Amino acid sequence: MTAFVVVTKPFLPLVKAQAKSRGVEPKLIVVGHPIGGLNETELQERITEGIEGFLSEFARVREEGNRG
Repeated sequence: MTAFVVVTKPFLPLVKAQAKSRGVEPKLIVVGHPIGGLNETELQERITEGIEGFLSEFARVREEGNRG
C-alpha cells in the first residue's frame, strides 16, 4: 500500500530527517506554508499545489510499479 505525506515547505527538512532515521522513503506532497488561517484564494492555491503534487507523485509510483 502506498501512502502520501502532505508537508509544508518549512517542515520538509524535518520530515526527510525523520524518514531517513526510520529507513523509509515517503511519497511527499509539498505545499506552501501556512495552510491554516488563509483566505479562500490562498487556500485554493494550496489545494492546487497539493493536487499537482499528488498527481506527480502518483505518476511516479505508477511508473515504478510498471518497472517492477
